[in-house]
Amino acid sequence: MPSATVVGVDTLDADVDGELRALPASYYTDERIFAEERERLFFRTWQYACHTSELPEAGSYVAVDVLGQNVMVVRGNDGEITAFANVCPHRGHKLVEGRGRSRVIVCPYHHWSYSLDGSLRSQRRSATSNAPDEATICLSSVRVDQLLDFVFVNLDPDAAPVAQVWPGVEDHILEVCPDAHSYQLSSGAAVIHPTDVNANWKIQVDNYLECQHCRHGHVSFVDMLDVTNQKVTLGPNGAYDFIPSAGKPDNLAYPLDPEHDMMDLHFWWLFPNTGVGVFSGPANVSLFQWVPVDAGRAHRVNVSTEPAVVTDPGMRDRQEKRGAWGRDVLQPEDISFMESAHEGMTQRAFDRGWYIVDWENQEYSEAMMRHFHQLYLDHMGRPAAPSR
Repeated sequence: MPSATVVGVDTLDADVDGELRALPASYYTDERIFAEERERLFFRTWQYACHTSELPEAGSYVAVDVLGQNVMVVRGNDGEITAFANVCPHRGHKLVEGRGRSRVIVCPYHHWSYSLDGSLRSQRRSATSNAPDEATICLSSVRVDQLLDFVFVNLDPDAAPVAQVWPGVEDHILEVCPDAHSYQLSSGAAVIHPTDVNANWKIQVDNYLECQHCRHGHVSFVDMLDVTNQKVTLGPNGAYDFIPSAGKPDNLAYPLDPEHDMMDLHFWWLFPNTGVGVFSGPANVSLFQWVPVDAGRAHRVNVSTEPAVVTDPGMRDRQEKRGAWGRDVLQPEDISFMESAHEGMTQRAFDRGWYIVDWENQEYSEAMMRHFHQLYLDHMGRPAAPSR
């Protein structure tokens, strides 16, 4: 395990039953609470936009949807990455779709055009037109920042930078993967594509913040990794989970090469809905984000990176087998659990769940999940969750 760790906080040991009660079921099913989450959480926290390699040169852009708010991320003429609201100040039309490259941003509706710094270049007018002064009009800026080469946007103009919100995380990832800045987006069969899941986004985050279900729910996973000896560290706006290797190159998940591969698993959860993982196998850094669509559905984003240069003859084959396992085995197992849990939240017989917190045997512990819920309630401006 690397010596650097996420900045720690006090362990949150519970000694009364009230501190072991989980969020009420209504927090997972009520559309009114989801409407609050949009405003209080997702419009005020860092949301993944793209990888820097998707903005290779000046004029490259990527259109992003942040829960219905349109944003575009652009590489300027100075090489810097900036972001703007993807809406024309003239009549509100969307400026760009998808991704591409343009030296000038032109609105498809009335052909008002904007420079890459967001300033208005031209409007459709004549010498006799009574029109606004071009110097007074520009695109609305959106906060943009990076974690490694993952680009994030934040709709809150006063948001603290990523390094302040998630302190020590980038340095810790680089200690585990020193060459991560040189990695490229994965391609081919190694890619796990985004997936829609019929479960509330918090149920999906909850699922990845505990491994109590792993031994019986992910048999191949626990054949590859030693879940009994995992170690969790809580941070001010996230957590870190280290799961050591079981030391089995031939296991039920996918083959490993101890000479060339990373054998352990590292996972950083970043409040509210982002995860970064370094998985057993050929060098890699992956980002996950659970993006809500409504109270009962969320879109899981998967972004994987890998070394640009092949490290050994079998590397590509092992990458593809890892991707296939994640896509065809691990993810379906988790989706089945999450969708059933969401259905359970709608049952009249279910009020709210319980936490198991165990700092000595962390295979059974749900301390990370409880930490998530406490941060969630704090950001939502709510007291300890009441029963419904």
